[in-house]
Amino acid sequence: MDEALHTAIAVVIPNCYGTVAPANAPTPYVIWQRFGGEGREYLDNEDSQVETVQVQIQVQVQIFSTGIMAPKTLMPLLISALRQHPDSMIRPSGRWRDDCDHDMCLFVADQDIEVSFG
Repeated sequence: MDEALHTAIAVVIPNCYGTVAPANAPTPYVIWQRFGGEGREYLDNEDSQVETVQVQIQVQVQIFSTGIMAPKTLMPLLISALRQHPDSMIRPSGRWRDDCDHDMCLFVADQDIEVSFG
């Protein structure tokens, strides 16, 4: 599941990292990270060993760039590409946010997404 999400994001933004980017990551780059969702469990509260069930996770996607317009331009392209992925269904949670990371001198677009695989 993580590999499928990573691959789908990397189609639009090749510099794609899970959780954190390396210190000298080339821009534009994207970070994605899970922050919730439903787990897979049997009725007896044991972890499921079955990977074919539908799984829903919540993901935060952040696009970083030195140019102010790149994150704003790339975020709609990324959302559109994720919607085309054959094994997943996505639903953005609200609209994306734009920001500036003053410590890194980078502009940011940030979007929370619910992703269902299955």
